[in-house]
Amino acid sequence: MVCFRPDGHLTEEALAALVRQEPLTELDRLELAEHLAYCDQCLQRYTELLSAGTLLTPKHSCREPLRRRIWRRAVQLGIQRYATAAAAVALALTVLWGSAGLSGQMNRTEPTILERAGTALTEWTETWPRKWESALSGFSSLFDNFGISPRNDLTQGGTHP
Repeated sequence: MVCFRPDGHLTEEALAALVRQEPLTELDRLELAEHLAYCDQCLQRYTELLSAGTLLTPKHSCREPLRRRIWRRAVQLGIQRYATAAAAVALALTVLWGSAGLSGQMNRTEPTILERAGTALTEWTETWPRKWESALSGFSSLFDNFGISPRNDLTQGGTHP
């Protein structure tokens, strides 16, 4: 069987063999499938041959049962999401109120982490300007003598080595 016309498209015989599901060699079947994958014109002709036959109608429509299943699943997902969020809020409030009750009952001899962090931040904001200034003054002293040239020194009465 000749599968391709001289212009490179599939022959009517090859398309009819595909529609009737006639036995083809593995190489012919592979070539036909590959050509249909990229040639829109041959794919259109093949689709028209397939749709020329009688179409089957189902005994029962699946539209309504499918719509009910989708609606039921959407409701289940919504309930699960809200239930998860409600459980998370309840857990957070339990931890918050439980820790507030415990902190009032414990002896507070040590500062909390927040208090220690606040103290460290306060100390840092008081000391960093002085440390920054001392670092810059040490750095700027390196450049103090760059403006003076040894020749200027000689012309102003200095000694020549």
